[in-house]
Amino acid sequence: MLHPQPGITNRPPGHLLLASLSFINREANSAHQTLERLRALQERELRSDLDEPSLETGELGFEDGYDRAHLTVTVGFGKSTYELLGVPSEEHPQDLVAIPWSHLGDQPQRPDNGDLVLQVCSDSVYINEHVLRRVEEELGDQLQVTWVVQGHQRYNSRQGRTSREEGRALIGFHDGTSNLNPRRSEEDRRLVFVNPDAVSYPPNPPAEPTGTSPYGQPTGPRFPADLRTPPTREPACTREGAYLAARVSVVDVSRWDHTALSEQERTVGRFKVSGASRDLGDDPTQLQAEPAYAANQNDLRVDLNSHLRKVGPRGSGDGERRIFRRGYPLVDATLDGLQRGLVFICFGRTLSTQFEFMTRAWTINPDFPTPGVGVDLLRSFESTVLCGGYFFVPPVETRTKPWTWVLPGLVTDPGT
Repeated sequence: MLHPQPGITNRPPGHLLLASLSFINREANSAHQTLERLRALQERELRSDLDEPSLETGELGFEDGYDRAHLTVTVGFGKSTYELLGVPSEEHPQDLVAIPWSHLGDQPQRPDNGDLVLQVCSDSVYINEHVLRRVEEELGDQLQVTWVVQGHQRYNSRQGRTSREEGRALIGFHDGTSNLNPRRSEEDRRLVFVNPDAVSYPPNPPAEPTGTSPYGQPTGPRFPADLRTPPTREPACTREGAYLAARVSVVDVSRWDHTALSEQERTVGRFKVSGASRDLGDDPTQLQAEPAYAANQNDLRVDLNSHLRKVGPRGSGDGERRIFRRGYPLVDATLDGLQRGLVFICFGRTLSTQFEFMTRAWTINPDFPTPGVGVDLLRSFESTVLCGGYFFVPPVETRTKPWTWVLPGLVTDPGT
């Protein structure tokens, strides 16, 4: 029986380190050996197992059994890893490609997808740092950092911490509203994890409007003609795995902070203080309520190009495209000042029908939900995109051993 990696659905710790890595020696045998060593390293980190002083980096001390501060290490693999390992194409996650930046409308500073990703989360930046430092120190001859970013949450769901309902993004609006909850909802869980027995996804819509618009406008949306075709099958080894999309962007907070409150609320589509949709009352009890336009698409109190309506149009069938967001605010000190933005991370059962479709067909599509409406207003406040990638987070064979990820050609648990 296979299980999801725990770092997908656990209660999110306070700090994130997201690192993309690439193989230095790109031969299959070397890649296999490197991943086996990475698996062993991950096990030691998750067991608070330190090396002898002559080998240990030392910033956590030298005694085993230290407090890991709710550490999770989630491992995902890019398309290139499956190719390097010589995995037959029919055993690849069928929706996995390198991130198509040009189709997503981005020109990142570091466009390389990388071969694998480590999502390291804990309540201590020291714990996170130690994981990557150990990779660099022990596997530096085999893996090199492609890019790395840090994120920091104001809230998590642990007792005594700021609750999700109180947590806000750096732009001052409530964050995480209307998110999936795969821990408690089987219907939401179905949208997050791959099930090879139920590979049935929403088809791509026709490029030109046909019939009555599902979004209440006189003319229906136009869609890109080259949207990626969803997969029709998935191999058994992907069961309980999930696709991961990462996109790290910097927000021009100075311009945002000098934007009038009314314009900020129009851009987001929500009231800033209460978090309620602008077509509802400005009431904090309405934070989790469905927008009025969900029942009446002709209700235009939430602008058609607002962030809320662009990423959650709530038309017929759109619910099948929802994603599970696990992002962290980006706060990074540079010599020129603080760099602020978002380390956007999401999980889903596909890339093509969820994150990629939402981006291409909705967010950056100027002809959605009706021709000429423009792109997501919130995008105009991004100053740059730093990096990102597409990965597949494989399942683990043993729920209590997060290092037993299932990858064709590798021994799942060498210790058994």
